[in-house]
Amino acid sequence: MRPAVNIFLTLFFLSAVAVGAGWSLSEGLTPERRQPQLRRSLLIWSIKGLVVPLLIWALMNVGLSWSLQPFMPQIQAAKNSGGDWFPVYLRVVGTGLFVVSSYWAALTLGWVLVETASGSEGEARQQLKALCLTCFIAIILPALLLVWYAGWTMLGLAGIALLAPMAAYAPNILNVKPPPPMYARAIARMKFGKYSEAEVEIIRELEKSEDDFEGWMMLANLYANNFNDLPEAEQTILEICEHPKTTPSQLSVALHQLANWQLQRGDPLAAHRALQMIRHRLPGSHLAHMAELRINQLPASAAEQRQQQRTTAIPLPALSETIDQAKPAPESRVERHKFAEEANACVEILKAAPDNVSARERLARLFAEHLDKPELGIEQVNLLLDMPDQPDSRRVEWLSLLAAWRIRYLHDTDTGREILERLMREFPQSAQAFAARRRIWLLDTEAKRAK
Repeated sequence: MRPAVNIFLTLFFLSAVAVGAGWSLSEGLTPERRQPQLRRSLLIWSIKGLVVPLLIWALMNVGLSWSLQPFMPQIQAAKNSGGDWFPVYLRVVGTGLFVVSSYWAALTLGWVLVETASGSEGEARQQLKALCLTCFIAIILPALLLVWYAGWTMLGLAGIALLAPMAAYAPNILNVKPPPPMYARAIARMKFGKYSEAEVEIIRELEKSEDDFEGWMMLANLYANNFNDLPEAEQTILEICEHPKTTPSQLSVALHQLANWQLQRGDPLAAHRALQMIRHRLPGSHLAHMAELRINQLPASAAEQRQQQRTTAIPLPALSETIDQAKPAPESRVERHKFAEEANACVEILKAAPDNVSARERLARLFAEHLDKPELGIEQVNLLLDMPDQPDSRRVEWLSLLAAWRIRYLHDTDTGREILERLMREFPQSAQAFAARRRIWLLDTEAKRAK
């Protein structure tokens, strides 16, 4: 009994190796996109060509009734002798298992190789034929000797030995990665101002690798910055985002670049929409958080963007030597009209975003320093001081402005002095506090001199 079990287990192991080789080598020959379909086909083929024949073979040799005796004569002889026939049955079933499995694996490899050869083209097909011919010439003689020596039961094993090297080496021929696209010629054309020729070169390289992110971004950049065709650039970016192989980081880079181009064209609302796409496509991700931070920094309108881009003088510290100097000479009518328009733009910005600190501070300076309305400027600064979570560096500067404007424009020395004392109490270590202390000393000295 024990030798029969050992033989059965050995044949079962060899059969499992043959079936496993058939499955794994077949998947290696099949492109990744077609592997799910191949697995379904192999599963059906395994049931029809492997499981069913093995069940029939096992039932044929068990002896179901007196009229239906075992198929193999050695099992019949063991049963008729009245001895233990099961060890003989195990050897016969094990032999059938090995024969059916090896035949199944050889037929499977042959079928997949034929399908692969018929689906290949050009140089890959020629190389595959050369590989098959080389393996056939090298192994056909040992395979024939195996069949001649061991009989027809080894025909499946001989087929595996002949076809397995072909299936193992074929993926190296069929799955050769094409060289990456090269855009040197396109870049050279762009440097010489030949943008149409550069577009042709980029498209030619993209035909070799349709999912190359760098090439599509270069094409979109060409449309946006060289052809001044932002709608076409936007369409290219959207196609990049819809491509199934575009990674989340690539999607974020593409949409941020689109937002840059739209801001350059003075359309912050379109830039806002582009960045919102990142939040919708990648909710909860770090990339979505970065997009949200940038959205919060975008201007709310084209007017606000123009206001931010306008060159303005850098305001000097308010507590200067000329704090109590007389008012400067009034600006011309053209200048006052310009400053009035700028103030109106700040008002529009604050209507949409009341917490816009830079716009409110600019409006306060326009009122007090250019439009001869210091009371309105002081009102705006008080609103700034009432805003929560403002840094101390800004609060101390706003208190300095209040004191300076009270003394300089309204000649309200007492209120100005109170504000300076408040500044010294709340921010004693700031540079403005030291300037305020000196200003109070000057005010006291001038008051004594006047008496």
